[in-house]
Amino acid sequence: MKWIILWLLIDAGSAQVDYPPQQEVVQAAAIYPWDQVRSLSIAWCESYHSPTAVNSKSDDHGAWQVSRPYWEEIFRGRTWDRRYTAEGSAAMAWHIFSWGEKRFGDGWQLWTCGRYK
Repeated sequence: MKWIILWLLIDAGSAQVDYPPQQEVVQAAAIYPWDQVRSLSIAWCESYHSPTAVNSKSDDHGAWQVSRPYWEEIFRGRTWDRRYTAEGSAAMAWHIFSWGEKRFGDGWQLWTCGRYK
């Protein structure tokens, strides 16, 4: 009986949880004409759709974990300053994806987390 009560408490605690940043990231990703599922799977794997995510070891920032050493100079100013917003992170990810498409024929290869083929 204890296990049933414990299970019910755990299950009830997870019911209908709405995580607003996730919706912001989904909406921001929908602005761009890329594969939405891939884009969002990368953002989920990189940051759990958190626009304010930071990896201090690799110096990656935002929902798509944009690397400061590689991209800060490219996104100098307003865009880099918005890296912790869903819209800013998506804009940088779109730019990086587009650059990868032109350069390598596959914009997704610039991320290692969350890609699928």
